[in-house]
Amino acid sequence: MRRFNRLVITIVLTCAIIALLIPISVNATRVGDAEITSEAAIVIEFDTGLVIFELNADELRVPASMTKMAAVYVVFDAIRDGLVSMDTVAEITNRTSRLSYSRAFTNVPMPRESSYTIEELLDVVIVRSASAATVALGEAIFGSESVLVAKMNEKAEQLGVIASFSDSWGGSRHNRISARGMAEMTRQLIMEYPEVLKITSKSRVYFDEIPYNSTNPMIGDYEGIDGFKTGFTNPAGWCFSGTAQRGERRIISVTMGSTIGHRFPDSAVLLDYGFANYNRAIADHFKEAIIQSNPKTIADSPLVPIVIYNIETARYLGLRDIAIALNES
Repeated sequence: MRRFNRLVITIVLTCAIIALLIPISVNATRVGDAEITSEAAIVIEFDTGLVIFELNADELRVPASMTKMAAVYVVFDAIRDGLVSMDTVAEITNRTSRLSYSRAFTNVPMPRESSYTIEELLDVVIVRSASAATVALGEAIFGSESVLVAKMNEKAEQLGVIASFSDSWGGSRHNRISARGMAEMTRQLIMEYPEVLKITSKSRVYFDEIPYNSTNPMIGDYEGIDGFKTGFTNPAGWCFSGTAQRGERRIISVTMGSTIGHRFPDSAVLLDYGFANYNRAIADHFKEAIIQSNPKTIADSPLVPIVIYNIETARYLGLRDIAIALNES
């Protein structure tokens, strides 16, 4: 009887483990010839900001650790403004040290009374998604995390992004931003501080002489990818803002509310779609943005309609993009 009970328990436990490992069945969304599990997603082109694909892109959602990118943006602003430099030393407070040992969120341990440079902290915040290190940046630069959070909300408003942040590192379920907002913030951060890609492209960093692998396994695995930021909490689901460059073309994708094991395959699908369909997107946009004059006649010969680009509705468009648009129109 005992053997039978043990057998039953073993079978039940095995089934439970298998159930946890199998992705939850969700409604998939078609993206070209592939599918994604994301509840919200977007793909944009970097130079123009043009949207190539979107799914519930304006729905405000919990971004989890993608929140840290708003904090990083504010830190780069502080460096630009001369408040600190990459070599400025940050002292770790007892409260932040305690948080760094918490296993509830992604962290790297920082002993009490230890100190690190701004550069060292940025490395582990961006590459390893170290939560307490984000707080340490706020304390070192602004005196407290709360001021950093206030600056993050100001930055979002400045960028025209609808967002609300309650903490600097993504643990709060009250943080909110849309896939569109996350993509635009990522775009503006890279545009204003392209040096951030030197950090986001790292597959590993060393902190206190301990190696920490990037939370982004697409580095070195997907052609052209050099960032950007992962995120996961139960309220947020599995999230990732990614960017890749091939030749002169850079694409940014955001996936929010994906399922376990699917956010990176989803991101690959989105980026692939972006690279494959940018020409069509720019052509569609160009058609909407131009004003064609009525054909006139000179010496009984019709003139080619004059094409005028409406600058007010556009961002940057290169001559190559315009040529592609005209050829496909």
